[in-house]
Amino acid sequence: MTIYMKRILFILATIISAIAFTGCDDNTDMLGSSIVPAGDAMEIDTMTFYAKSRSILANDSILASTNRVYLGKYTDPETGTVFSSDFIAQFNCMEDYGFPADGVLGDSVQRIELKLFYNSYFGDSLNTMKCEVFELDKTLEEGVPYYTNINPEEFYDAQSEPIAEKSYCAIDYAIDDSIKDGDNYTPSITIELPVELGNRFISKYYETNEAGDSIGKENFANSENFIKNILKGLYVKSTQGDGTVIYVSMARINIYFQHYITGPSGQKDSLATAIATFSSTKEVLQVNKFDNGNLNTLIEDNSCSYLKTPAGIFTEVELPITEIVEETDTLNLTKITFTRYNQKSDYQYKYSVPAALLMVRKSEMYDFFLKNSSYDKVTSFYTTFNSTYNQYVFNNISRLVSHCYNEYEKGIAADPEWESKNPDWNKVVLIPVTSTKDSNGNIVGITHDLKMSSVRLRGGNELIPIKIVTSRFQEEW
Repeated sequence: MTIYMKRILFILATIISAIAFTGCDDNTDMLGSSIVPAGDAMEIDTMTFYAKSRSILANDSILASTNRVYLGKYTDPETGTVFSSDFIAQFNCMEDYGFPADGVLGDSVQRIELKLFYNSYFGDSLNTMKCEVFELDKTLEEGVPYYTNINPEEFYDAQSEPIAEKSYCAIDYAIDDSIKDGDNYTPSITIELPVELGNRFISKYYETNEAGDSIGKENFANSENFIKNILKGLYVKSTQGDGTVIYVSMARINIYFQHYITGPSGQKDSLATAIATFSSTKEVLQVNKFDNGNLNTLIEDNSCSYLKTPAGIFTEVELPITEIVEETDTLNLTKITFTRYNQKSDYQYKYSVPAALLMVRKSEMYDFFLKNSSYDKVTSFYTTFNSTYNQYVFNNISRLVSHCYNEYEKGIAADPEWESKNPDWNKVVLIPVTSTKDSNGNIVGITHDLKMSSVRLRGGNELIPIKIVTSRFQEEW
């Protein structure tokens, strides 16, 4: 038999083994060997190694800037402490935004409101919550990575009185069901803001210099000028209530004002009411502030490992890299499975199960999100939750094992103390994520999952099995 044919048979046997191995956990020791002629037999073995895992705090690793923000408080039944969520929002100004050319009455604002739109929430729909709104006196800066442990007091006067406050419930029963059932209805919380704020917007727009030339329109030329000179942003703080967290998809400022209308004669002969709108969009910053209470009881629980969002707990996994490489020949498949323990049944509101996980090297967990990276199947992997088997499965992390071992070999060769200086070289972290897909279904973006979720995984004191498929010919090619 030629070397070429041996290689073809080798590939076929490996593929057969891979299909069987990834499909189930049955023994596959003899799969593929029957198609190799006697004397050229290939040994295909399955081996099991074990990884260690533990819960770690997310701390400052969660980027706070997202397209969705969260508002509310909820006493976590797993810890007995209160989770709270506030947010800071900037507002977009359309390029060269203009108020009516015919002019606006001096104090023309009839009403100004902040509307918080949401499609979903966690917790009690009837629970009464309360929030307060503060105006920022310092801007968030583009390009600066803000994290969910951000201190809002760096951006507003914490001793000042709120400019508005609102009591609300997740479901507004004052709205007729026929409206709620309409295709165009989106639930929202409406917070009345002081009319002085709206009048300030308008007076700034019509501002002139001593010569009478307009200088105010430049403030509305773009979002950067608007944020710098008109409104630096708003901080919305959850202050009272317990049991509901709103998932806010967009915040919008609506200014209702009166202006003159020029009639056919050319005279300003009537008044009309108009609306000016400024929304939080992806072009400007929205930043979440989370306080998870005390998570130490879960971190110290060695019976399992946890995944808890938003911005709570990740699972760290220590892989037996050197053992796998040094005790195997050709490494074909390396499969690791994380089994979810069922949630306790006595919780009033069930936490969701993260739909997807990112496995990424611990040393790269910050840069992955900062750089908007995509998983590369070498140092980062993506999988979804299998509800049938109650598992997250990473079917083949062989390239990760090889990559880490090569780094280890080079490091040790250059510095005998390299391993002690790089204690995370063989560690990965499991992070709940959400993905964005293109029209073809390809994943084009991965971000942190910030919904209210919590799962317990097999781990802690119980080691996690890693199934290996390895193969070699009995004779040299």
